[in-house]
Amino acid sequence: MKEENDSLLSNYQELWNRVDKDLEEGSYSGYKMAIIETEKILAVVLDDKKFSGKNTDEKIHNVKNLLHNPEKLDYARSMYKKIIQEPGFDVSENDTKEILTGYYDSISNIAEIRKKDSSKRERIKLLLSKYYQDIAKKIKKISFVVIFSLSMILILTDTSPGKATTQVITDFTRFLFYTVLFGVVKILFVVLIIVGLLYYWKSRKDK
Repeated sequence: MKEENDSLLSNYQELWNRVDKDLEEGSYSGYKMAIIETEKILAVVLDDKKFSGKNTDEKIHNVKNLLHNPEKLDYARSMYKKIIQEPGFDVSENDTKEILTGYYDSISNIAEIRKKDSSKRERIKLLLSKYYQDIAKKIKKISFVVIFSLSMILILTDTSPGKATTQVITDFTRFLFYTVLFGVVKILFVVLIIVGLLYYWKSRKDK
């Protein structure tokens, strides 16, 4: 597999030569330049593969599910961003080797991905990811409602304020049901009788 990957990456040999040249300096600045140049190689490979995305971050996000060790690339790129954003940030030789290994493995992985296969796998994984995210959201909402309801029941049944509140709610509900609702029903019943009688008298008068 390594020979196959080396063959796939041979198109970028000139870019890798720059990385090797920076590493040969054996200095902090050389290590940082090697990492910066490797990030450029990653961007070039992604462009050549024509993955969707406006920038490297979006393209990596879209192919991350296809990578064997995405966490290593995440670490490598986090170090790259620190180098870019923090002028005083330095990396040791060992750290640089670890970072470049993470880059190389992911770049090799990306280089061997066929666009047709990646598109199909991407769609499936995105659909599954969205499905599980929706389920997780529903479970969270249901869990919140259940916990809140149980908490309210305990408060209303096991505490003095809760019992008092329950009594007030019960009395108010009884008032609405037995007094207000029955009153409305009685009024509607009387109105219907009056309307019926008026209609009956009008019909008799028309005849």
